[in-house]
Amino acid sequence: MLTPIAAAVLGLGTAWSLYPNGGVTIGHATALAMGPVVLTATRRWKQGRMCLAFLALWLLAAALTEVIVHDPLGHMVYALCRPLTVALSFCAGMWAFQQHDKVKNTYIVSLAVGLVGGIAFVSTAGLEADPWKYGYGPVGSLGAVLLSATLQSRGKRVLAASVMLAVALLNVELGFRSEFLIDSLAGAVGVLASRGGSGTAWKRCMLIGASICALAGVIYVSYGHIASSGRLGVQQEAKWDAQSHIEGGALLGARPAFVASSAVIEDSPLAGRGVAPQVSRETQAAFMEKMDAIGVTVHEGLTHYYFSRGLFLHSVLFQLWAETGILVLPGLLFPVLLVLWALIAAVRAGSGPAALIFSLAVGRLGWDLLFSPWPRLQGVYLGTAAAAAVIYLRAVP
Repeated sequence: MLTPIAAAVLGLGTAWSLYPNGGVTIGHATALAMGPVVLTATRRWKQGRMCLAFLALWLLAAALTEVIVHDPLGHMVYALCRPLTVALSFCAGMWAFQQHDKVKNTYIVSLAVGLVGGIAFVSTAGLEADPWKYGYGPVGSLGAVLLSATLQSRGKRVLAASVMLAVALLNVELGFRSEFLIDSLAGAVGVLASRGGSGTAWKRCMLIGASICALAGVIYVSYGHIASSGRLGVQQEAKWDAQSHIEGGALLGARPAFVASSAVIEDSPLAGRGVAPQVSRETQAAFMEKMDAIGVTVHEGLTHYYFSRGLFLHSVLFQLWAETGILVLPGLLFPVLLVLWALIAAVRAGSGPAALIFSLAVGRLGWDLLFSPWPRLQGVYLGTAAAAAVIYLRAVP
């Protein structure tokens, strides 16, 4: 009886934060209270031990950086919370996903409810301006994927594909372009993987990979045509027009800091600068030169956008590398690689539902890693997805 209750508390606890800026929730406190139990469940697997080791390295690097640069206590707590939330979410997921179906399903449902509650109860930047993009959109996509995967496992493939198409179109209508692309590709992977087919598993992987690349190109061209025609509204038309004229296309137009970040990293590639660091005028100038080189008009407002709060690179990977140093990378990348590994295993096994779930996770985590700032509940998404990947990898032949 206590096991389902513990699973429900771990999931629902995500709705209430103990430290909102760091994304630390009651669910994380519960995982910490269950330390011996969840740690035993995690250390049982080699991938689990490796993941914890890399996260411990990240935690140590963050602590050393904060001490060396003399960051204030608030910044230090925030820097340490990021790897801790990943580790605690990972351990909680590892424990929950090893339980019997009733407990596992309780955890999944309560976590989804907790994520929605966390968005509703805790104010975050951008939520009032665009509640779907900065709040409910990712959770909505997750719910659609879980529903689609359930339908697909019961043989209702057309209905499952319709659910993914509906959520993708909803994201287009609401202007959430990256989520539209992620949902579209995840749905396609789930459909293609479930078809099986002749040939070896690796040939099937290559065929699906080629199909996804072709589909991505079609989506890009089609979206550009629709957006530029004004059928998605004036805002999307203006965004597409401005971004598509930048050298490198709409992707670099939307995320030019992805290229220019190298100017900040090159200035101190090994050691971190701390949270919200002061960046020299020389480094700022080098950053802006790289922006100008790809066709981004450099002006005072742009400098203020990226450097007024210390440093804002609009990329989890480069932001944390600049703040915490190069030792952040193993702990940040290994969980994503676990999810990618699970996706490949699901495609090879011809498991449409698993391929659908892990393709959404890879798309979401990969996009955030490169092109988004650290979301408040990023530790929950990253740790839980990695835990699901480890358990799935142990289950497939």
